[in-house]
Amino acid sequence: MGADSIALSRQTATAGVWTIGARLVAKGVDFASLIVLARFLGPGDFGLVAMAMTLIFIIEAVFELPLWSALTRVPDPTPRMYSTAFTLSALRGLAIGLVLASASWPMAHFYNEPRLIPLVIALAMAPILRGLMSARMVHFAKQMDFRRQAFLDVTSKVIAGTAAVTLAVLTKSYWSIALGTILTPTVLMVGSYILAPMRPRLTLKDWPLFADMIGWNVLSQILLAVNWQIGRFILPRFVDTVSFGRYAMANDLAAIPTQVLVSPLGFPLNVAFVTSNERGDLKNTYLKATGAVAILMFPIYSFMGLVSKPLIDLFLGSKWEGAAFLLSGLALSSIIQAAAAPMPPLAISLNQSRLITFRSLSQCLVLVPLVIAGVWLFGVPGAIFAVCVEACLIMFMSMLTVRLLVAASIREQVTALAGPVAISVIAGAMLYCATLFIVIGGNPLVLAFQIAVVGLLYVAVYAGGIYLISRWVKSTAGAEQMIISIGRNTLAKFGRSASENK
Repeated sequence: MGADSIALSRQTATAGVWTIGARLVAKGVDFASLIVLARFLGPGDFGLVAMAMTLIFIIEAVFELPLWSALTRVPDPTPRMYSTAFTLSALRGLAIGLVLASASWPMAHFYNEPRLIPLVIALAMAPILRGLMSARMVHFAKQMDFRRQAFLDVTSKVIAGTAAVTLAVLTKSYWSIALGTILTPTVLMVGSYILAPMRPRLTLKDWPLFADMIGWNVLSQILLAVNWQIGRFILPRFVDTVSFGRYAMANDLAAIPTQVLVSPLGFPLNVAFVTSNERGDLKNTYLKATGAVAILMFPIYSFMGLVSKPLIDLFLGSKWEGAAFLLSGLALSSIIQAAAAPMPPLAISLNQSRLITFRSLSQCLVLVPLVIAGVWLFGVPGAIFAVCVEACLIMFMSMLTVRLLVAASIREQVTALAGPVAISVIAGAMLYCATLFIVIGGNPLVLAFQIAVVGLLYVAVYAGGIYLISRWVKSTAGAEQMIISIGRNTLAKFGRSASENK
């Protein structure tokens, strides 16, 4: 591996550590809030909130604009470019807020739930506030410096999470979620101008810079929104609120690892792919990234799927027991999708956003009728089956897209995943046997101890397998070696920084 490639890997790793670390802490706060809400609210109350959040997720996804990704392709953005990005972002936020407020009454009528009207209108403030953030924050991202964004993410979640938990304990009301949802973008918006000052100016003079990506992205996001939320949108019409609440809880829990560990890597991977493309090493970089994401995510979702029942009992209580089976199914689908995560940043880095749209369209044509039929005939289990089929389709379409973009054959892509898959199967078999000895329903501390012991044993087996494969391959180009090198370099860098600060 060349010196430039090693430097890029280290720079990307450092950016990933900051983004993942911040997201991990922020999601930790979210998870703590979720646990409190689950203890103070029943599945029915949580199902009500999930109905409102489903609409918000769909509308925000439809209007999602890759403004910051477009700016990263410009070597030296001008103030007018930043102002254009701010204007587009503000218009997006305002449009989302108006659409949500307007849709609150029809949605309440559709689900026969009048409490949705004030809840959705209040939550409409969140996207409006997100659209007003300082566009100059992208300056630090272009330099692969994510420390300021990490600080903002953690600070906003701590403030919002503390307020939400306090309100939940005092009132036992689902409005605590609304409070936290609105406070988070409020803190982010204010903090962005403190860390990256700019005078907002309304202008669209540099619109051509964003036009191509936005044009394809609008259609892509509509399809992604449909694919992502179709199950949550249809289910409340065919199942009771309690059953939907359990499904929504399982879905939220299954999404946490991706939100914490994969989503934050999108921007660093985008920058890394742009840089490696300029150096003529894009194919190798992508294969390493795919293997690294698989090594990171496969054990997490395997653990979540195989230990779902003890985890649900420990964190949520016996009234959420029905969510364990659902969590296992959703975790399985997430394992299949994890290795396809680097494909969208790759397509964006090559200005081929339309390929993401084509993949989403194929996915939508299969998923929508499958979900409708599954929910109509089998309820929640039918929705889970549809999601698993969707995951297989996503993986297949992503491999075809990558073959087109960087000439990486299906065989090469499968080979990059062979190690993580083999280790996951072996460690997963051990984990399944160990879970048979976990006693559920007793002392929570005892249950927590059992889960911790089983988890540590699983991590030891998995990490040992990764190490053995890296020794067997004996190549610094593999994902296993890259992760080990990244870990050592990151720890050494943090150690030096701590010594310098003393």
